[in-house]
Amino acid sequence: MTARHPLSLEDAQARTGIQIRPITGALGARVTGIDLRQPLATEQRDVVQAAFDHHLLLTFPGQQPLSPEQHMRFSEVFGDHQDLPHIPLVEGYPKLQEVLAEATHVKGQVAGQNWHSDSSFLSAPPLGVAMRAVELPDFGGDTAFVNMCLAYESLSPALQQMLAGMKAVHSATRVFGKASQEREVRLNMRANTSMDEGERESAHPVVRTHPRTGRKGLFVNRVYTQRFEGWTAEESAPLLQYLYSLYDRPEFGCRIEWHPDMMLLWDNRFTQHRAIFDYQGKRRYLVRTTIQGERPA
Repeated sequence: MTARHPLSLEDAQARTGIQIRPITGALGARVTGIDLRQPLATEQRDVVQAAFDHHLLLTFPGQQPLSPEQHMRFSEVFGDHQDLPHIPLVEGYPKLQEVLAEATHVKGQVAGQNWHSDSSFLSAPPLGVAMRAVELPDFGGDTAFVNMCLAYESLSPALQQMLAGMKAVHSATRVFGKASQEREVRLNMRANTSMDEGERESAHPVVRTHPRTGRKGLFVNRVYTQRFEGWTAEESAPLLQYLYSLYDRPEFGCRIEWHPDMMLLWDNRFTQHRAIFDYQGKRRYLVRTTIQGERPA
C-alpha cells in the first residue's frame, strides 16, 4: 500500500465508524464496524493500516463467511501475495494456503508449535499474514503472539548496540531440510517440498527497523535461525537462547482465541507466533494469504 501521512486513529474512527480496541498492552487490537466482504474505501484502508502499524496484530471478529476472492482482495490492501514453498494450497486457488490439523493428528504432526516468524529463511520473508477460521475444535487451538519490538526494547543499551551490527543465518533445515524426517507426514507440508530449498541460507539483520514507524525489533527465532553470521553454532547458542527466553515473558505477548469466520492479520516482521496444540479429536482448518515482504533492514 502507498504510504500516506499518519492518520489519528481517534479522528479516523469518528469519521468511518470503525472501532479499534486494544487486546493487551503489548500488542493486538480488535477491529469492528467494518465488513470485509466489501471493498475497503480509501479512508477505511488508512484506518486499518494505521492500526496495523501501531498494534502489529488485528482481529476482525463477527465477520460473515468470506469467499476466496474477498479474502484475497482484503490482503491485497497490504501488499502482493507471496507463495511459500512448503505450505499446502487451497485447491483451485494458488494464492490461498491451508493450515490444517486433522482430528487424528497428534502433537508431533502439527506445525508451528515453537516461536517463529514465517519463512524467515527466505531472502525477502513475508510482511504479514491474513488468516481466517473455517473449521474449529470446540475448545483450544489458540495462537500466541509476542511483540518483537518490546523484546528488543527490554535489552540493555550495550546489548542493543552490539546486536545492531550483527546478522543471523536462517534456513529451514530443521523443518524440511536434511535435519528433518518424514516432513510431509509430520508437518502436513506440500507434497513436493524440496529438501534442497530447506538447506538454502539467508543472512538477515538481528535487529530490523519498521519501514513505516521506525521502531526496531529483534529478528531471530527458534525454528529458522541457525547461528550468527561469522560465529559458530556453538558460540551463537548462549546468546540466542537468552534472546529466545524473552519471548515467553507474558507482558510482551497475547493469546488469540479463534472464532468462526474471524479474520486475523499479523505483522510477520515484528511479531512471532506459535500454535497451541491443546485439542484432539476435532479438525482445525484455517485459510491464509501471505503478504509479500521486503528484504530485512
